[in-house]
Amino acid sequence: MKRVIVICLMCVLGSCASTDSKNSANLVQTKQSRSGYDEQYMARVERQANQRGVVVKWVNPPKAPKAKKDGQ
Repeated sequence: MKRVIVICLMCVLGSCASTDSKNSANLVQTKQSRSGYDEQYMARVERQANQRGVVVKWVNPPKAPKAKKDGQ
C-alpha cells in the first residue's frame, strides 16, 4: 500500500513540475526571499497539490534564481 502511495505521489509531483512553463521573463521577476527559496513556485505547487488532495513536504526546496546583472 505504501508503495502505491509513493508512486502516485511521484507521478503527481512530476506532472506539476513538468506543466509549469518557466521562461527567462518569469525567472527574473521571481523575488528571492530571505531564505533563498523560490517561494512563489513552492506556493504554486502546494496549491495544485492541495486541489488534488496531496500533501507536499519539501525535502529539497527549489532555490530562487539569482537576479541577472546588466550586461551579463
